[in-house]
Amino acid sequence: MKVTIVYFSGTGGTKRVAEALAKALIQKQIQTEVYELIYEQFPQNGDEDLLIVLYAVHALNAPEPVYQWIRGMERVDGISAAVISVSGGGEVMPNTACRTAVIRKLKAKGYCVNYETMLVMPSNFLIQADHNTALRLLQVLPERAERIADDLISGKAVRTSPNIIDRVLSFLGEGEKLVTGLFGRGIKADGGCNGCGLCERNCPTKNISLENKKPVFSKRCVMCLRCIYNCPKNALHAGAGKSIVFKTGYSLDRLEREAENTKPTKELPKGVAWAGVKKYLEEQQG
Repeated sequence: MKVTIVYFSGTGGTKRVAEALAKALIQKQIQTEVYELIYEQFPQNGDEDLLIVLYAVHALNAPEPVYQWIRGMERVDGISAAVISVSGGGEVMPNTACRTAVIRKLKAKGYCVNYETMLVMPSNFLIQADHNTALRLLQVLPERAERIADDLISGKAVRTSPNIIDRVLSFLGEGEKLVTGLFGRGIKADGGCNGCGLCERNCPTKNISLENKKPVFSKRCVMCLRCIYNCPKNALHAGAGKSIVFKTGYSLDRLEREAENTKPTKELPKGVAWAGVKKYLEEQQG
């Protein structure tokens, strides 16, 4: 059995999911290849027995690079596929239709999508998870990935039925793509920028170029926030939409280092906004 994992990740959460799932499959003697979606470096498809598509939820959908890659795919004849979304809020309204369009497009390319699910990682925008919850989400990931690997190897079928409201909201969410380019163009570097070029090299959509050692943003931004959070000088700042960016930054590397010396409690997050995360962690405890 040959498995291909293809993922799009902005600030590292989905990348860690892809790595955890690949590790679980390889430990079970499954041949596994992992590819990150980078602008104009899309992997070829068609020689796998199982395709796994992973992405962070963007505006109740997949980020645009996922759709771009699928549009350029070769047609196949009934190859199995799984679609796994990653969010900071979990499988609750309005997220439940976030895989619908990807599944439809994969089917149009000849794939047979028998498996879908949602994994939860610490949120990177708008509402920040408390420290304990973030650590717990990282802690449960390996076990969750192992469970999914077992499902996929056994051929277990898992499909969901999003409600009509979420389907409509997902459709409307596609309108975000009209404004993400404006968000990118609004990002500015302050005087602390030293022209290191890290943002240019690491942008997954190749949206950033350097002019006179200062970053210049084009129109391919998908609001993944990688450039802002990864800047070693904290010199990049959003213009319009700056309220969604955490003032304290976002670093899963830092969280993982803390997790090595900190044992999170089993206390669950409180509040309506965290209902999906609470449900996810309760399922893991069960």
